[in-house]
Amino acid sequence: MNSENIASIVVEYIETQNTQYALLLNGGWGTGKTFFWKDTLLPLIQQKNLDTIYISLNGIKTIDALQKQLFFKLIPYFDKAQNKTLKALATISGNLIKSASKAFIKVDPSDLFQGIGVDNFDFSKKFICFDDLERCRIPMKELLGFINGFVEHKNLKCLILADEDKIFETDENQKTNYYSIKEKVIGRVLNYKPELKSVIPQLFNKYENDKAFLSFLKKNENYIFRIFDEQKEDNIRIISFFLDSLQNVLKCVIDIEDELKKELLFLTAILSIEFKRGFLKSNESHDYKGLGNTTYFWYQEVESDRLRVNILGKKEEPEKEKTYAETFYLKYVSNRLEDYHFYESAYTYVLSGYLNVDKLSKELEKRKPEQPTKEQEAFSNLMSYNFRKFTDDEFATYTADVLKYLEEGAYSMYSYEQLSGFYHFFAEKGLIDYTNDEIEKKLFTGIQIASKKNEIDRRFYDNMIHFEVSNPIVQPIRDKIIELHTALNKELVKEESNQLIEVLTKEEYEKLDELFKDKKFNKDFIAYLDGQVLFQALNKNTNQFLTLFRNEIKERYKHTNVKMFYPDDYECLYQLHLAIQKHLNENEIPTLRKFLWEELETLLDNTCEALKKDDAELGTAFKS
Repeated sequence: MNSENIASIVVEYIETQNTQYALLLNGGWGTGKTFFWKDTLLPLIQQKNLDTIYISLNGIKTIDALQKQLFFKLIPYFDKAQNKTLKALATISGNLIKSASKAFIKVDPSDLFQGIGVDNFDFSKKFICFDDLERCRIPMKELLGFINGFVEHKNLKCLILADEDKIFETDENQKTNYYSIKEKVIGRVLNYKPELKSVIPQLFNKYENDKAFLSFLKKNENYIFRIFDEQKEDNIRIISFFLDSLQNVLKCVIDIEDELKKELLFLTAILSIEFKRGFLKSNESHDYKGLGNTTYFWYQEVESDRLRVNILGKKEEPEKEKTYAETFYLKYVSNRLEDYHFYESAYTYVLSGYLNVDKLSKELEKRKPEQPTKEQEAFSNLMSYNFRKFTDDEFATYTADVLKYLEEGAYSMYSYEQLSGFYHFFAEKGLIDYTNDEIEKKLFTGIQIASKKNEIDRRFYDNMIHFEVSNPIVQPIRDKIIELHTALNKELVKEESNQLIEVLTKEEYEKLDELFKDKKFNKDFIAYLDGQVLFQALNKNTNQFLTLFRNEIKERYKHTNVKMFYPDDYECLYQLHLAIQKHLNENEIPTLRKFLWEELETLLDNTCEALKKDDAELGTAFKS
């Protein structure tokens, strides 16, 4: 039932004289029943000149406790009460309480009203909302009987908020009692399901004192609606949590481009859903689960590897369960690739509540486009496929300038394939006075210089190699890019891998765990590490640290088809295995230390066997 229909039923209920029943607003957890009461129903009721009272039944154990709550909620309306005795007692008790507090005497205000119950009040002009029916600890028969006494005999207007499905979760025996008296007390059940399209702008009203944020929300209202609508997420508490989180993130980085704000909006929204639904935990706030790698080409590569393994015909093994990153990608990212960028600081904030503003600022700074140099500006103009709009003088200037810059190595080495395509085209069409050989020479001279910058772009490279060259004439420069990238990547990965040696040398317990989690989906983390060097570092570690290292190795390689995830780790692990064997054979080692080395050796032996077996099977499969 939509909110307008519910509102009209409540108004009709208010206007009906001498009603003897209550209304029940039924809806799931977090659907915003309380918000709907406060934001929509409460103003309507107050317009009808009824005194409104709200009572949460959460945790209330006895009727006496409920009566006391109701009594104190009624005190503000004593002045309107026709019963002069109540008004006089209220005045007297107020003075007594003030005197008692001055004398530091403990007085329970309810004791001053002995003999006076809620029955003394006129309820014909009252409207009471009882919330959280399913969380009440009073037996259902007693509770509904208590409420019935007022709605049937005193014409009280009453609305009960509940999630009926949860009433019997703690006590199945309540079901009989509930249904036996429900029909007597509740005249109509209103099933509430929030309409995101109308609820979301209402949630924005909370931020009316933050004009900039409110303006941003209104500008992106449809976008926010589509995110939650696509995920079929109508839990108002989750959406409210997202809005509060986004406000705190954006107020720390006010002057950023709208595109970056939109990235933060999307990421905060989907992380809020995952966190509040229990798929992410607070203690995982620094375990990024590979979410920074979730790109189209990353997923295509994962799927290709999975397909390759299936080709091997390993029917005895069940299909490998998707990683969290894969599930996350399919659920959120695949349809909104242009909106997704992973900010580690935002992830940590949503999960933990701590926002590292400096880290967020640095992450955003990296996202800002650099001011183009004269070389980049010339490149952009010429490579935009709009060169036909140039004058002849402009075209001559741009082609000469870019050719000069590319020969000097001014551009990223990954750009040289595109440059090759354009300049060979210009030469073929007679637009420039250079032969293909002359162009090729300049390209290879420039790319060699460009590679010396040691600038590596793995994402661009992955994108490039997923497509065949459109013109065979650019194949030589593509091959050169692959050669240079491979060499640079190997050196960079070696440098990254050496972080492990540094952590082992310093015996930094927390950093060891963080490092393995951070590199969990990195295929090259171990691949280029020297196994002998790794052994030397481990040999200096304590038994405790050696055990921790073994646990991390066990966790990294615990799944089947390890070759698919870590195709090049075999050499390092095998060298480490041989070094441990040699150490055990040639040295006298204390009993416990020897036991730990043997445990690690066995683990490495099994892991290497799995990697080696996969290699053999792959070779056999593709030969056949």
